Amino acid sequence: GGLALLAGGGAIAGAVHLYNAGYRSADDKCEAAQTAAQNAQLQARLEEKDRQLVFANALQQRDAKRAAAAEGQLKSNQGAIDATPANPNKCFTRDMSRRVRGVR
Repeated sequence: GGLALLAGGGAIAGAVHLYNAGYRSADDKCEAAQTAAQNAQLQARLEEKDRQLVFANALQQRDAKRAAAAEGQLKSNQGAIDATPANPNKCFTRDMSRRVRGVR
């Protein structure tokens, strides 16, 4: 009788252990599914950030090209200005500018 009682108790303890292990396994599976879903969301956000970064880099490169072209144009314009000979007939003297300002 005592041996059967010990065997029965051992069987109950074993069943409880298996139940708890199954519960933990189900809990772990649920947690793993949640983690996988979070990973998928983070991966999608990372891909979106990468796409935005590629776009921003393209804009920056385009702007750098525009700035270089504008700088070249400014130098060309300044060169043309510097190369233009002075023409005293086309320049206002201080006296002439006073007369122009006085005209209403």
